[in-house]
Amino acid sequence: MLDHQKARGFTLIEVLVSTIILAIGLLGLAAMQTLALKDNQDAFFYSQASTLAYEMSDRIKVNRNEWSDPLGPTSMDDADFDCSNLNTRCNFTNQCTPAQMAKYDYCAWKANVQNRLGGTGVVVTVTQPPSATGVCMGAPNVCITISWNRNHTKSTNTTNTFRLDITP
Repeated sequence: MLDHQKARGFTLIEVLVSTIILAIGLLGLAAMQTLALKDNQDAFFYSQASTLAYEMSDRIKVNRNEWSDPLGPTSMDDADFDCSNLNTRCNFTNQCTPAQMAKYDYCAWKANVQNRLGGTGVVVTVTQPPSATGVCMGAPNVCITISWNRNHTKSTNTTNTFRLDITP
């Protein structure tokens, strides 16, 4: 026969153990959901970077004479251009030189990148002939590089990079 005095409280211990196991499982599920959201955001930024790089590619191809010129720009980044002093007259009604148009295109595009991706690094590099070293190694003529902060925190500096090589 079963002694009821010794079995008293055993069900309470079973419930406690199963509650602890359930809590650990729910914490694991919450961690997986957090990682899925983070990776989804990374995928979104990657698709935005791809779209933006192809947008700049189209701008370069329209102004191919400036970008193909050996005396034209060799790179465009924050050190090369001050976008705060931008000639906004390069639009459909006003004419500007190909060099002014290249600067306008870069600055307008960079503002669009900043709006979509936040604090990012963008570099457009012209390599004539194709570079044998560096980020744009083996690039045909123009290398568009967009980098963004992957973790979106100030404590780490993990970045993702999208690179597009084109020939104007």
